[in-house]
Amino acid sequence: MLRQGANLQYSSILKYLLKSLLPLFALFAALSFAAQASNNVLVIHSYHAEHFWTGYLKKGLDSSFKEDQDTRLFHEYLDAKRYPQGEFNLSFLKYLKTKYASTELDVIVISDDPAFNLIRHHRNDFFTSTPIVYLGINRVTEDVLDAPNMTGVFENRDIASTITSIKSQSGVDELVLIVDKSATGLANLAKARTVFGKPGAPSNIHVIEELSLDDISEVFSRFSSNVPVLLLGQLTNPNQNNALLSWNQGTEQLVTWTNNPIYTIAITTLKYGAVGADELDGRQHAMRAAELVKRILSNEPLESIEPITLARSQWVFNWEQLNEHNFKLSSLPEDALIINKEETFYEKYKLMVRLVVSAFIVSILIIILLAEVIRRGSITRHILAENETRYRDLANAGANVFWETDTEQRLSYISGETQALYGQEPNQLIGKTLAELCKHDPNISFPWLEYEAALAYQQPINNLTFKLKLTSKDIKIFLLNGKPVFDKHGLYIGYRGISKEITEEHLLSKKLAYQAAYDELTGLINRSSFNEKLKTYVQQSQQQAVSGFLCFLDLDRFKLVNDTAGHLIGDAMLAEVATVIKRCTTHQDIVGRFGGDEFGLILPNISLSDAQQLCETVIAQVDSYRFHWNQRLFNVGVSIGMVPITGALNDTELLSKADLSCYKAKEAGRGRVYVANLNDDELFNEEQQMGYIANVAQAIEQNQFYLAKQVIAPIGQQDSHKHYEILIRYRDEQGKTIPPNLFIPAAEKHSVITIIDQWVLKTVFERYQQYFPEGDTVVSINLSGLSLSNDEFVNQVKELLLSSQVNPRNICFEITETAAISQLSRALEFIREMKAIGVRFALDDFGSGASSFGYLKNLPVDYLKIDGSLVVNIVKQPTDRAIVESINAIAHLMNMKTVAEFVEDAEIHAVLEEIGVDFVQGYGIGKPQPCE
Repeated sequence: MLRQGANLQYSSILKYLLKSLLPLFALFAALSFAAQASNNVLVIHSYHAEHFWTGYLKKGLDSSFKEDQDTRLFHEYLDAKRYPQGEFNLSFLKYLKTKYASTELDVIVISDDPAFNLIRHHRNDFFTSTPIVYLGINRVTEDVLDAPNMTGVFENRDIASTITSIKSQSGVDELVLIVDKSATGLANLAKARTVFGKPGAPSNIHVIEELSLDDISEVFSRFSSNVPVLLLGQLTNPNQNNALLSWNQGTEQLVTWTNNPIYTIAITTLKYGAVGADELDGRQHAMRAAELVKRILSNEPLESIEPITLARSQWVFNWEQLNEHNFKLSSLPEDALIINKEETFYEKYKLMVRLVVSAFIVSILIIILLAEVIRRGSITRHILAENETRYRDLANAGANVFWETDTEQRLSYISGETQALYGQEPNQLIGKTLAELCKHDPNISFPWLEYEAALAYQQPINNLTFKLKLTSKDIKIFLLNGKPVFDKHGLYIGYRGISKEITEEHLLSKKLAYQAAYDELTGLINRSSFNEKLKTYVQQSQQQAVSGFLCFLDLDRFKLVNDTAGHLIGDAMLAEVATVIKRCTTHQDIVGRFGGDEFGLILPNISLSDAQQLCETVIAQVDSYRFHWNQRLFNVGVSIGMVPITGALNDTELLSKADLSCYKAKEAGRGRVYVANLNDDELFNEEQQMGYIANVAQAIEQNQFYLAKQVIAPIGQQDSHKHYEILIRYRDEQGKTIPPNLFIPAAEKHSVITIIDQWVLKTVFERYQQYFPEGDTVVSINLSGLSLSNDEFVNQVKELLLSSQVNPRNICFEITETAAISQLSRALEFIREMKAIGVRFALDDFGSGASSFGYLKNLPVDYLKIDGSLVVNIVKQPTDRAIVESINAIAHLMNMKTVAEFVEDAEIHAVLEEIGVDFVQGYGIGKPQPCE
């Protein structure tokens, strides 16, 4: 009894001494540490030092400041896991306040919710002005984000993503969640509940709170063994007053008493039987917080340091448990790590395998290299032998003679076939000069002056050509080359060279030169040669005041011959027609073929009347010519355009004007001559129009075409739609606007109007909303007859329209009366297909044709546009009014609306209203405005 009392007394004294001295020791330690560092950072952990999470955080912080000699870390532990009720919280705060009273703390780092909530609650009493960096905080809330003088890294685990991933891995639509009632456990449960009932999550999730060791068997007897378990909290031990088991112990007990796959959020549990862990790396988490501390210590304003709200986790799996529960690797996340995985033979002996493979590859390469060396040596020997044979053959061939001379030009060496040229064997020629052998031979034509000049000045002999006449028709041609030879002291010792027969090459060269200048089919000069001769003659006319005429000839009806009899027969006929034309000319005239059925004729030094007479003769002779084929006769005609060569125009301008003149001759009825002069206004207009449409594609690319719109207004009725006609405009290279009547006819005449039609359609369909933002606007677009005749046009229009956002009911195609009648079957087919998708049609310029009413009943159009020539004089001309009245009446009888063009003033408008015309269009209604 006395001993027990003594022990109690001793214990009381010891506690009193510790309680009194401990603050002094703490104060002394803090002062000594602080004296060694310029930056002091206090780290307050929520849990005890042996807690696995706390250990990771401490390692991460310590490693971040390991190299920083100016910063000292002080670690303190609240131990809230073992004392969750907070019975020692105030004592802990007083302890900290006393211990660090004399230490100037630069930053306080707080880990996890218990310590963070404690410090926040007593912020006004403890560490009021010291910046705080938090980490391991579970919930991202506005009050924490907006709290003054603090920032940090949230432990915002994506529990919802973890749950959905477990379902994907296991393939089971059920899950057991185990949680505790700690702040972390409750926070994890709250995050888990956000995914309950959501797509991707298990439809049946069971939440078990505060699971005791004694209840494991009873609880899990209710679940199938394949149902996965996610451990979000710690188990309790009833034998130790329901103390929390560590994560590792809890995992081990679950694995022992259940057969279910266990998932956790702690990587250390993998070696205790967990299948996988969606691990938040505590060290990395702490290192992210350390970066924020360093920014504060470097005097960066705290308000500019944003908190980090999303934690980074990593799936880690136990290979043995994956196999035990038959998990497929393909179901795991792509970036997952797998531990304890059995090594393959390659993984186990990777270095050895690589060495063996490398040695094998090197051996193969060496073998290949040796084989290549042997192969190349064989090839080299073969080439050397072949070259030796070739050299010997060349030296002995009649085509080449190799020779050397001494300083007196006497042959000192000669090889090859000399008999053909010199009539002697090589050994008989030694000591003789070339002059002695050839100069007096009448059958040899040799350039002696050039040869002797080269020898006299010891210059190279370059490509001297000479001829050997064998018979009256047989000639051989040789080429002589040589160069002076000097010894090592620079002294001249003679010449060395080669003479080579080039008869075949020479003939081939002449043939190629002929082919380059002449047309193979007709024997006339070709276009290139003709242009050169024309250019020369134009230069002479400018310098010597000579004159003449250039004629452009184009055969009429020649296409019929090609289409009927074929191109081979057409070519044969062309050759004979060329002969007919050539016979009509004199020796000084120049006739050439441009290609196809086009010819050129230069008539130098001739009067206009004589030139016209010659051309008329050509026309008559060609017209009277008949070509016989397969018991049939073919004949063609010729149209000629003629322009004077005066020096005022260059060759290109003359050819262009002659071409246009020929076109005018065809336009005038074919089989005639059209003589142009330099002041020919009609030809000038034709040239001008040709210039406008010469390169339509380039004009489109350079935005020289643009669109305008002109209103079509209703008369005496309210129409729910607005109506416009789309008009095309053209700017030349100087920006001047060209009237449509100057380029549209030329575009139609030369078949480029189809390109313009397609550009207009594409532009209107693509920019309809931009041009007509009010919507529900009917737009009239003109189409040419050439477009209607194109088989592919209807499909192209459909594709453009249906791929756009434009309602087909808002599109109206205008077809001229002339185009519709000339392409009636095509026009009807096009109208039917377009109307089937809702497109409307208008017959333009009605009343200008000769047979308007006869065709009208066959054209199912919606609108009839009365030609402006009938409208413009309707007030003053009763006849025009009567025609308009009849057109309007017939159109209404056929359920067509009428549109009057060229409505220039109110008087015309009033008459049209009186007649009952439905719509009006013209400058009196509204001028065209650019589409913008």
